Amino acid sequence: MDSSVKILAKRYAKAYMALDGKACSPAAQTAALDKLEGLRVIFQAAKTHLKVLTHPAVNSGVKLEVLGKILGAANTGPAADFAGLLVRQGRFGLFEEIMKESLTLNDSFCGVTRAEVLSRYPLSEGELKRITALLAGPEGRKIILSNTVAERVLGGFEIKVGDTLVDATVRGRLDALRAGLIKG
Repeated sequence: MDSSVKILAKRYAKAYMALDGKACSPAAQTAALDKLEGLRVIFQAAKTHLKVLTHPAVNSGVKLEVLGKILGAANTGPAADFAGLLVRQGRFGLFEEIMKESLTLNDSFCGVTRAEVLSRYPLSEGELKRITALLAGPEGRKIILSNTVAERVLGGFEIKVGDTLVDATVRGRLDALRAGLIKG
C-alpha cells in the first residue's frame, strides 16, 4: 500500500474518531465503539457499490445520491456524514483503510493490544487463555486474541502482535535448525 494512502487514512481516522485529549472512560469507549459500528454498517451496505462510489468518471452528486439510496434510513449520524464527506472529496476508496486505522486508534485509546494466533486446528479455550495470559505479561495488558486456522501451519502455532511474529511452528523450528547447521 502506498504510504500517502496510509497517511491520509490515519488523518481521516483521527479526525473522525476525535479521541485527542480525551481520557479513556466508559462513556468515551461507548461513543468510540458507536462510531466504529457506524463505519462498519456503512461499509457493509456500500461494499457491493464500491465501483460506483470510487469511480473517477462519476460525479460526486450522483455518488451522494447512490450513497443515500444504499444507506436508506441509516443515512443519518456521524458515520453517514463522514461517508458523505469522503464521497464529496473523492476519497471513498480509503474507507476500508480508514476503518482499520479507526480501530487501531480506538485500541490505542483504550490500551488494548490485538493478537492473532494461527494454528492448524482451532485452539481450546484453555489454550487461548494461557496464550492471552502470556501476552498480557506481568503488566496485565488488555489483549484481544483471535484464533485463525491456517493450513500452512503443520504443527505448533504463530502469534502475530502488530508487526511482531512469534513463530512456534514445527516448520519454524526446522528452519532455525537448518540455519544453525548451515551457519556452523
